[in-house]
Amino acid sequence: MRPRWIMAQHEVAILDANAEALGANMDELMTTAAEHLANALDGAPKPIWILCGPGNNGGDGFRLATMLDECKVIATHDKQKNALAQRAREDWKGEIYSIENLPSQPPAVIVDCLLGAGSQGKPRGEILKLMETIPGRPMVLACDMPTGCGSGISFNAFRTVTFEAPKSNMIDSNGKLLPEVGDLFIAPIGWPEETLDPGPGDLLRYPHPQEGQIKGDRGRVLIIGGGPYHGAPILSGMAAARMGVDLVHVAMPKSATARAKWPSELIQEPMTDQEIITDVSGLVKRCMTGRGVQAMVIGPGMGDAPESLEAVKMLIQSTPNIPKVIDADAIKALEGWPQHLVGVVTPHQKELENWIGDIESVPELLTGSGERRVVIRTGAEDIIIGSAGRGGLCKGGNPRMSMGGTGDLLAGSIGGLLGLGLSPWSAARLGVHLMRVAGKLAEKEMGPGMVADDIPPYLSRALITGPVLLRPQGQEGLSSS
Repeated sequence: MRPRWIMAQHEVAILDANAEALGANMDELMTTAAEHLANALDGAPKPIWILCGPGNNGGDGFRLATMLDECKVIATHDKQKNALAQRAREDWKGEIYSIENLPSQPPAVIVDCLLGAGSQGKPRGEILKLMETIPGRPMVLACDMPTGCGSGISFNAFRTVTFEAPKSNMIDSNGKLLPEVGDLFIAPIGWPEETLDPGPGDLLRYPHPQEGQIKGDRGRVLIIGGGPYHGAPILSGMAAARMGVDLVHVAMPKSATARAKWPSELIQEPMTDQEIITDVSGLVKRCMTGRGVQAMVIGPGMGDAPESLEAVKMLIQSTPNIPKVIDADAIKALEGWPQHLVGVVTPHQKELENWIGDIESVPELLTGSGERRVVIRTGAEDIIIGSAGRGGLCKGGNPRMSMGGTGDLLAGSIGGLLGLGLSPWSAARLGVHLMRVAGKLAEKEMGPGMVADDIPPYLSRALITGPVLLRPQGQEGLSSS
C-alpha cells in the first residue's frame, strides 16, 4: 500500500470520488469499513447503540448493524442525504429509533457514526441534541473520527477506527493525537492504488462563483516573465484567466510587451526594463497597492541573465505572503527552497537536476510545510511531491501535449488556482489534472496539429468534468459526514 499522509477534512470526499471514477464499488467499500468496526467491537459489552448521522458515516453505521447479532440503531434524520448511505439504511431491516424514541435500556457501548472527517466546527442541530441525550457513561467507538473532534464539544472515544489515513482534525498543532480520539486504528477499505493520484475528485477542491461577488473577489494574478521570449507569459496568463480568476496582469520588459499579441482578457502591467527583467521594485509596490495580488507566476520566457535571477530573488523576499509558481528559468534563481517562498516549483527533469540534484532530495526541502510547499517534476508523467508523505502521479492524456508552451499553461493554471485561494497542494493537484483533461478534450476537436494557443478554452471546459458527471444530475455530491 502506498504511503498515506494526514488528510485534510475535505480530502476524504475528494479521494472517494477518485476511487469511484476508477471503478471502485462504493457499496463494497462501505461494507469493508463496517467490517473493521465490527472487528473493533469484538467482545464489547451489550447493549450496543449505533448512532447514525445523515451522511456516509451514518451509512457505515447501518452496514455495521446488519453484521451484529444484537444492537440498537438511532438515526438523527428520516433519510440519508445521498444514495450510497440510503442504500445502506434500506438494507437494515431492524427498528430505527429516533431522538424522541430512544431504546429503554441504556447503552454499555455506543458506536459514533454521526459525523465523519468532512465535518467542521462544533456539532449542532439534531446531532448535538442526540449527543446530549445519551444516558449514562457508555464507552464510545468512533467511526472515522469522534463527532466534534477538536471543536470543544465531542465524544471521547476509547478507540477510533479511521479509514485509509489519519485526518487533520484529530491532530493538534504539535502533531499529537487529540485525547478524544483514544486508541487509533487505521483501516484500509480498498481504494484502488491510483486513488491518491490527481483525478476527477480533485475538482471538488474548486471554489465555484457565488451570488453577489464583485470584481476582484475571485482574485488577481500577476505573471512575471518575458524578455527573450514574449509568448510564454501570454500563454500562462491565458491559462490563469481560464481558471476563473477575476483579473490577470502580465508584466514583461518593454520590448517583449511590444512584440506580444495581447488577448483582451490580460492586463498589461508596466515595467521600466527594456530588454530583460532587472528592476522589480515597481512590481513589489504594485503587490502592496489596493487589494494587491493574490498569486504570482514567475519565470515564463524570462531567460537566465544573472540580473534577472537576482531580480527573482528580490521579488520572492519582498512578497513573502503571496503564493507563487516558480517556473522555467526562474528556477535557476532558487538555492534550495527560499525561506520566504510559499507555492509550487515546476521543474522538468533537467531543471530539477540543476536545482537540487535528484528527486530524492525534494522531501527534505518540504519538511514541515503542510500544504504550503509543492514540487511538480513535469514530464510525460508528472510527479507531485508535498510534505509529510503527500504525493501523486499524473499520466495519460494527449501525447501532443509534449509540445512547447504546455509548461507555461500548467504554471498559469496553478497560478490562477492559487489566486482563487487554493493551497499550493490543492492547486498543484487540480492543475495537473486539468491539463491532462484539457489535452484530451482538445485532441477530439483540434487533432494532432493543435498548438498551445488552442488549449486555454479547453482548460475552462475541463472544470466542468469530474464528480458532477459521476452521478445523476441533481444528486448531492459525495460526503464523508
